[in-house]
Amino acid sequence: MRKMMEKVGLDRKGFDTLFELYYGELTYFVYSFVNDKEVAKDLVHDLFLNLWQNRRQIDPSLSVKSYLFRIARNYAFNYLKHLKVIATNERDVIETYELAGQDTEELESRLERVRRLFEKLPEKQKEVVFKCCIEGKLYRETAQEMQISENTVKTHLLRAMKFFRQELRGDILLLFMLVKRRLK
Repeated sequence: MRKMMEKVGLDRKGFDTLFELYYGELTYFVYSFVNDKEVAKDLVHDLFLNLWQNRRQIDPSLSVKSYLFRIARNYAFNYLKHLKVIATNERDVIETYELAGQDTEELESRLERVRRLFEKLPEKQKEVVFKCCIEGKLYRETAQEMQISENTVKTHLLRAMKFFRQELRGDILLLFMLVKRRLK
């Protein structure tokens, strides 16, 4: 590289000479790895841009040609690794999306089951559950609005919860999720 750098120098003119000498050959070389002419051109362009930006740190004892081809090969391999990462990520995203869709469908089905069970509650229990669980009202407030005692409010809630526990068994958490979604 020293001889070449001595010949062409590190100035703009010398860099232009290097570019003219090796651009075509490097592009063809990179193309042999990536099989895309535009990508090969871009990678070689990036190589020369990086070479220009780091020209003061280049070891002049290296052979210019082997140095440029080694860098070109590394750029091509890095590009191919990048493509592999993108493909893997796309596959993971698609799988996650599909699983999420299945999970969402299953969850919606289970939530619909809870909604149907809610509709089976007697009107007073339904009203108490709605006021206490959905609207977040205190037993006292619910009792005053419905003109019943606080103990009656508690009894309605206990009966409703017992009904849900019996009907839902392992899905009792769904009730709380549904409550959070406001039974709407």
